[in-house]
Amino acid sequence: MAVVLVHAAAFAFGVGSAILPMFLNAEIYVLSLGALVDSRFDLALVILTLSVGTVAGKAIVFQLVRKGSARYRKQAERRPPRNRVTAWLRRTGDLLLTWLDRPVAGAATVFLSALAAVPPLAVVTLLAPLSRQRLWVFLAMVFLGRTIQFLAIAFVIHGVL
Repeated sequence: MAVVLVHAAAFAFGVGSAILPMFLNAEIYVLSLGALVDSRFDLALVILTLSVGTVAGKAIVFQLVRKGSARYRKQAERRPPRNRVTAWLRRTGDLLLTWLDRPVAGAATVFLSALAAVPPLAVVTLLAPLSRQRLWVFLAMVFLGRTIQFLAIAFVIHGVL
């Protein structure tokens, strides 16, 4: 019963951290998992559950942004940037959108974002639905990147694998 609760909590935390990454940090959660799980094998399974929860949360955000952007895209006007910072942010966002529109570069961008947080996954999650990025490619790259990152953290801290 306790193992089921740990898996349910990991899934719920994964969903929450995908939707509210500024408030719920999945990497810190992985660090704390060592106190909740005794076996290394069980820890690896809980990490997989956390990754699945993260993918579920990112799917929700992806779909909300895609549906919302389709509704408002036609009526949105692009004003000129007011200063250098907003001009730089616009250029960076346009570059990310260009990469995300391409099949291989888009998948690589999402994977690197999920694995190394460069660019931040929260930003990529908001920009990917605005591109032609397919949902299944986005979710597969998020799952692979986050799972590798979480297992690497668990390996270094808890000696998993």
